[in-house]
Amino acid sequence: MTKTSFAAVLAAVLSICVFINHAHAVMTGLSTEELTKSSHAVVTGTVEDVQSYWGSDRKTIFTTASIKISEVIRGKAVQNTIIVEYEGGEVDGIGLRISDMAVLNKGEKILLFLKTVKSKKAEQKEDVFRIVGKAQGKYLIDNQGIARKSGFSVIDGKEVIDNEVSIETLINKIKGVE
Repeated sequence: MTKTSFAAVLAAVLSICVFINHAHAVMTGLSTEELTKSSHAVVTGTVEDVQSYWGSDRKTIFTTASIKISEVIRGKAVQNTIIVEYEGGEVDGIGLRISDMAVLNKGEKILLFLKTVKSKKAEQKEDVFRIVGKAQGKYLIDNQGIARKSGFSVIDGKEVIDNEVSIETLINKIKGVE
């Protein structure tokens, strides 16, 4: 085995060991009520643009998505278009995928549970939004008016999280949260 091959195998083994040591995080399933209460705003809209960039440490990739707001269900969204920022994306052929992070794609019709945060992008002076509950905080709305999400659908063996529901039913449920 050459030195280069040995170094590559060693790097792969060490990477696996590091991953195994950090793979103990547990994600908690959030109900629609919990998502709503944890959000500064809940909106429907369309993803107009998606752009990824390197973080200031040049080790993490972030993505910003421009969302044209159709309806503010709860909270406030001052502009007609907002910026949602999340970890992950692809820059210069290098990709970063976070397993429990909601990914936004241009053209999607969505419902999002959002929290206002400071941007990771140095030149972004205004606040941006983060999706609450990661993948749990994004619903994709299809042409038949069905809202679907890829996050949790059950907690403790009971279906308590709205996974596939009409958009009207979901919006009414959100508006009914005190």
